Amino acid sequence: MALVRLRDGCVLKASRSFPEYLGYGRDEVVGRTTLPDDLGFWVDARHRRQWLETIERDGEVVDFETPTRRKDGAIVAALLSGKRVDIDGEPCVLVDVCEIEERDNLAGRQKRVAYRDPLTGLPNRLLLGDRLRQAIGQNQRSGGRIAVCSLALDGVEEVADRFGHEAGNRLLIEAARRLKANVRCGDTVARLGGGEFAVLLSGLTSDDECHTALDRLLGALSAPYALADGLETDLAASVGVTIFPNDSVDPDALLRHADHAMYAAKQSSKNRYRLFDARVERRIEARHGTLQRLAEALESRQFHLYYQPQVDCRSGRCVGAEALIRWRHPTRGLLPPAEFLPLIEDSDLAVQVGDWVIGEALSQIGRWRRDGLDLAVSVNAFARQLLRPDFVGALKASLDRCPEAERGRLRIEIVETAALKDLDAVRQMIEDCRKLGVTFSLDDFGTGYSTLAHVRHLPVAEIKIDQSFVRQMLTRAEDLAIVEAVIRLGRAFGRSLVAEGVETPAHIPRLLALGCDVMQGYALARPMPAGDVPHWVREFRPDRNWLLPAGAIEGS
Repeated sequence: MALVRLRDGCVLKASRSFPEYLGYGRDEVVGRTTLPDDLGFWVDARHRRQWLETIERDGEVVDFETPTRRKDGAIVAALLSGKRVDIDGEPCVLVDVCEIEERDNLAGRQKRVAYRDPLTGLPNRLLLGDRLRQAIGQNQRSGGRIAVCSLALDGVEEVADRFGHEAGNRLLIEAARRLKANVRCGDTVARLGGGEFAVLLSGLTSDDECHTALDRLLGALSAPYALADGLETDLAASVGVTIFPNDSVDPDALLRHADHAMYAAKQSSKNRYRLFDARVERRIEARHGTLQRLAEALESRQFHLYYQPQVDCRSGRCVGAEALIRWRHPTRGLLPPAEFLPLIEDSDLAVQVGDWVIGEALSQIGRWRRDGLDLAVSVNAFARQLLRPDFVGALKASLDRCPEAERGRLRIEIVETAALKDLDAVRQMIEDCRKLGVTFSLDDFGTGYSTLAHVRHLPVAEIKIDQSFVRQMLTRAEDLAIVEAVIRLGRAFGRSLVAEGVETPAHIPRLLALGCDVMQGYALARPMPAGDVPHWVREFRPDRNWLLPAGAIEGS
């Protein structure tokens, strides 16, 4: 290997093998212009110009086969490998040369280049795959374990940005050296690109042996790296590991699983490793598959809104309805929200589904109004949907698309625990929506960790008493006490109240006696398709006992 100045071809440095191959002494080469013809190196000057022009233009490793004249006058076929580098702002070429005795040697050289990382000389991803397949085959014959490790170095790009590309390359070369020095001769270290490496640890006999090897690798990589002018830097390494045959999948899947574990290690902290958990991976894959099917369901109109009436039991009138999403699955039939909403709420799909629910509810309000039915509709919203920066704008666009839906008839339900994640942002969002005529309800109240100050600062119009307390209020004194406290709290702050989970006729007079008039639940009506709601409203008849004055039932 020799370092040659591109401008004038002067040899600045040379390894021992370079001049020996040409038949010259080292002092005959360094300081001389080997690339021009005074040493007789080039038989054809045209070849020299083509090669140098290609290197200067592309800057990458350029292999070139050419006749070469040695000092003794012998002409041999040689393969030159050159790469442009910048030394102190001066363009130079790293030159390597080897003799080609047969054409097959060139093919072998090209094959080696195809399987090796040009910077570090380590196996690349292609050779790593071959080594992994060989290791699996040997493992199946002799037993033992294979640790497939995916490793990411953080900090190389920062060094390259600050000190130059060559400084970053020196870090990668040093990291490769440390990795190779801390594995056994039968193991494989590969570079996959950038600061990403892979390590195969074969023939492991126990988990402890694997952990010891990983600790050794992390310790070697965490030592300071020398930079120019006596400066040093540290690099952080994150390692993901999967063990074969515990993770008994094909080589590509093993590498993918190690990558997943590496990203998990990187997210948790630096300079640590994490083992791949196949059970977690299966759950993740299943979730991704379901989310994909849900996205397709939204696209193909498989979602539908059912409506559960809300009744003012003191006056005997239906005053509104809650819109509840259903999934008409092509093979499983109609699915309730508990089957799929938990998967949606923390994904980007929450925004799309939430916007669809609002748009569909507004359209239904307009259709009912044309038919002479004036009902308020409550819709559930995801926290991710509400807190996105453009929610108010998207809501306004939905309202504008449905001019027949009176804006005051839409109410958005926000879960108490979601509201408390960012109280100031939620409050501002509610204030902006109120200017559009849309009101809010605090849903599932009593299940979170709210304080009186939280309730006072959130400008919601309504509090919904969580059904888990309402259902058992007749048999559990603790739940009854919570229901009573929420009703008193709502009255104190001027909020209207709705009791969910009213499942028996006995709940209704008890809630009326406590001062909660509006209710929803199976004792009144189950959720139903939008087309059934007008008929239900026309046919609904309240129990006459509900219509007694407040306090009459309580005193009876």
